[in-house]
Amino acid sequence: MKIFKGIAAKLFILSVSLTLVTGTIQLEINSVRLYEYGFDRYAVSEDTGIDRQQLTEVAKVLVDYFNYRVETPQLMIQGRSGEEILLYQENTQNRELTHLADVRRLFLLNYLILLASLVYLAGYILAFLLWKKGHWCDLVKGVRYGCTLTLAVMVIMGLTTILVDFEQLFLQFHHLAFSNPWWASTGYLPRLFPGYFWEDVAFLGAGSIVAEAFILGSTAWVIPRWYLKRKTSRSNF
Repeated sequence: MKIFKGIAAKLFILSVSLTLVTGTIQLEINSVRLYEYGFDRYAVSEDTGIDRQQLTEVAKVLVDYFNYRVETPQLMIQGRSGEEILLYQENTQNRELTHLADVRRLFLLNYLILLASLVYLAGYILAFLLWKKGHWCDLVKGVRYGCTLTLAVMVIMGLTTILVDFEQLFLQFHHLAFSNPWWASTGYLPRLFPGYFWEDVAFLGAGSIVAEAFILGSTAWVIPRWYLKRKTSRSNF
């Protein structure tokens, strides 16, 4: 029984960390404004000839596609000369739709990990409070440890990006995450989302995760001490 409780507590710590990481990634996946930021910052409209209104539609359709609300992200767009062309290429040289389907499955995995972590957190908290009434401070300790784990992972990743160029890490990620070469496209896809955009996304996500872990961990550190101090001062009267 003691071993089971120890494993359950460690899974709780891990779930706190996974929730912070996958939750932040999920927010980025669903942020049309984040995609629009990339379009504006890296002059995608000027580079591709796709006007800003169409680019916003591209972002919205991608969000719907990643959330399984539409079957395909393919769009018919109007080019510089007014001609209508299909946005994503799917031929022997470029299979952008195939790659986006792979990306969608990867994002689905992120969502499922987030969902599983949240379900475990809810179940563990409920069970803990039912079995250990009045010992919520021990539960908060687990939250603090989860935040500490998250910060440690972020520090390691930060040091890695200092030692290794981000572009190399980005390439290695693609080699590990995808079983085919279709992420290396020469069509519109890499022009819509250039490498620098993904670097911004990575650093924004990492910064958000650090801030979330720090705020939540600090809160989990302060509240028990404030509670115990208040309880001690009351007992002295």
